[in-house]
Amino acid sequence: MIQNPQSDLAAEARLAIAEREALVAAREIVHKAVAWQGVHPHATLEELEVELLQLRQEFGQQLAQVLLEQREARQPVPGPVCAGCGHEMQYKGTKTLQPTTMLGDLTLERGYYYCPECAQGIFPPGSGVAAHPQWS
Repeated sequence: MIQNPQSDLAAEARLAIAEREALVAAREIVHKAVAWQGVHPHATLEELEVELLQLRQEFGQQLAQVLLEQREARQPVPGPVCAGCGHEMQYKGTKTLQPTTMLGDLTLERGYYYCPECAQGIFPPGSGVAAHPQWS
Protein backbone atom coordinates (compact mmCIF):
# COMPACT_ATOMS: atom_id res chain seq x y z
CA MET A 1 0.00 0.00 0.00
CA ILE A 2 1.39 3.41 -1.02
CA GLN A 3 1.17 6.08 1.65
CA ASN A 4 0.66 9.73 0.84
CA PRO A 5 3.40 11.80 2.57
CA GLN A 6 1.28 14.97 2.34
CA SER A 7 -1.61 13.19 4.03
CA ASP A 8 0.72 11.96 6.78
CA LEU A 9 2.04 15.51 7.28
CA ALA A 10 -1.49 16.91 7.43
CA ALA A 11 -2.46 14.28 10.00
CA GLU A 12 0.62 15.07 12.08
CA ALA A 13 -0.16 18.79 11.91
CA ARG A 14 -3.75 18.18 13.05
CA LEU A 15 -2.52 16.05 15.93
CA ALA A 16 -0.02 18.71 16.99
CA ILE A 17 -2.76 21.36 16.96
CA ALA A 18 -5.08 19.09 18.96
CA GLU A 19 -2.33 18.41 21.49
CA ARG A 20 -1.61 22.13 21.97
CA GLU A 21 -5.30 22.92 22.39
CA ALA A 22 -5.76 20.02 24.83
CA LEU A 23 -2.81 21.20 26.91
CA VAL A 24 -4.27 24.71 27.06
CA ALA A 25 -7.59 23.24 28.23
CA ALA A 26 -5.84 21.08 30.84
CA ARG A 27 -3.86 24.06 32.13
CA GLU A 28 -7.09 26.06 32.41
CA ILE A 29 -8.72 23.28 34.47
CA VAL A 30 -5.70 23.03 36.78
CA HIS A 31 -5.81 26.81 37.31
CA LYS A 32 -9.51 26.59 38.17
CA ALA A 33 -8.84 23.79 40.67
CA VAL A 34 -6.03 25.73 42.35
CA ALA A 35 -8.16 28.91 42.45
CA TRP A 36 -11.06 26.95 43.97
CA GLN A 37 -8.72 25.54 46.63
CA GLY A 38 -7.55 29.09 47.42
CA VAL A 39 -11.13 30.23 47.98
CA HIS A 40 -12.05 27.07 49.93
CA PRO A 41 -8.98 26.25 52.04
CA HIS A 42 -11.03 24.31 54.61
CA ALA A 43 -13.19 22.35 52.18
CA THR A 44 -14.01 18.80 53.12
CA LEU A 45 -12.77 15.89 51.04
CA GLU A 46 -16.30 15.46 49.68
CA GLU A 47 -16.52 19.12 48.63
CA LEU A 48 -13.14 18.84 46.94
CA GLU A 49 -14.23 15.67 45.14
CA VAL A 50 -17.43 17.32 43.89
CA GLU A 51 -15.46 20.27 42.50
CA LEU A 52 -12.83 18.03 40.89
CA LEU A 53 -15.50 15.84 39.29
CA GLN A 54 -17.12 18.93 37.78
CA LEU A 55 -13.74 20.10 36.48
CA ARG A 56 -13.01 16.63 35.07
CA GLN A 57 -16.34 16.74 33.25
CA GLU A 58 -15.50 20.18 31.85
CA PHE A 59 -12.08 18.98 30.68
CA GLY A 60 -13.60 15.89 29.07
CA GLN A 61 -16.01 18.07 27.10
CA GLN A 62 -13.23 20.41 25.99
CA LEU A 63 -10.96 17.51 24.98
CA ALA A 64 -13.72 15.78 23.04
CA GLN A 65 -14.49 19.00 21.22
CA VAL A 66 -10.80 19.57 20.35
CA LEU A 67 -10.37 16.03 19.03
CA LEU A 68 -13.60 16.01 17.05
CA GLU A 69 -12.87 19.38 15.47
CA GLN A 70 -9.49 18.15 14.25
CA ARG A 71 -10.98 15.31 12.21
CA GLU A 72 -10.79 15.54 8.47
CA ALA A 73 -14.59 15.35 8.34
CA ARG A 74 -14.85 19.09 9.03
CA GLN A 75 -13.74 19.69 5.47
CA PRO A 76 -16.33 19.46 2.70
CA VAL A 77 -16.24 16.16 0.84
CA PRO A 78 -17.70 15.49 -2.59
CA GLY A 79 -21.45 14.93 -2.26
CA PRO A 80 -21.95 11.83 -0.14
CA VAL A 81 -24.63 9.40 -1.22
CA CYS A 82 -27.81 9.57 0.85
CA ALA A 83 -28.31 6.35 2.82
CA GLY A 84 -32.07 6.79 2.52
CA CYS A 85 -32.55 7.16 -1.24
CA GLY A 86 -29.15 6.88 -2.92
CA HIS A 87 -29.14 10.41 -4.37
CA GLU A 88 -26.16 12.72 -4.03
CA MET A 89 -26.44 14.98 -0.99
CA GLN A 90 -25.89 18.74 -1.27
CA TYR A 91 -23.32 20.61 0.80
CA LYS A 92 -25.09 23.29 2.84
CA GLY A 93 -22.07 24.87 4.50
CA THR A 94 -20.69 24.64 7.99
CA LYS A 95 -23.31 24.38 10.69
CA THR A 96 -23.24 24.08 14.44
CA LEU A 97 -23.86 20.62 15.83
CA GLN A 98 -24.62 20.33 19.55
CA PRO A 99 -24.61 16.63 20.43
CA THR A 100 -25.23 15.44 23.95
CA THR A 101 -22.57 12.88 24.77
CA MET A 102 -21.56 10.89 27.83
CA LEU A 103 -19.23 13.81 28.57
CA GLY A 104 -22.06 16.32 28.32
CA ASP A 105 -23.10 18.81 25.66
CA LEU A 106 -20.55 19.67 22.97
CA THR A 107 -20.60 22.42 20.37
CA LEU A 108 -18.99 21.51 17.05
CA GLU A 109 -18.72 23.26 13.70
CA ARG A 110 -19.07 20.65 10.96
CA GLY A 111 -19.87 20.44 7.27
CA TYR A 112 -23.57 19.70 6.80
CA TYR A 113 -25.08 17.79 3.86
CA TYR A 114 -28.76 17.64 2.99
CA CYS A 115 -30.76 15.39 0.67
CA PRO A 116 -33.66 17.29 -0.92
CA GLU A 117 -35.15 14.01 -2.16
CA CYS A 118 -35.84 12.47 1.25
CA ALA A 119 -35.15 15.42 3.61
CA GLN A 120 -32.29 13.74 5.48
CA GLY A 121 -29.19 15.51 6.71
CA ILE A 122 -25.79 14.37 7.96
CA PHE A 123 -22.67 15.78 9.50
CA PRO A 124 -19.95 13.53 7.99
CA PRO A 125 -18.20 11.23 8.59
CA GLY A 126 -21.67 9.73 8.61
CA SER A 127 -23.45 10.23 11.89
CA GLY A 128 -26.99 10.75 10.70
CA VAL A 129 -29.01 13.51 12.26
CA ALA A 130 -32.58 14.54 11.79
CA ALA A 131 -33.22 16.83 8.89
CA HIS A 132 -33.18 20.52 9.70
CA PRO A 133 -35.61 22.30 7.35
CA GLN A 134 -34.07 25.68 8.11
CA TRP A 135 -30.79 24.42 6.57
CA SER A 136 -32.33 23.04 3.38
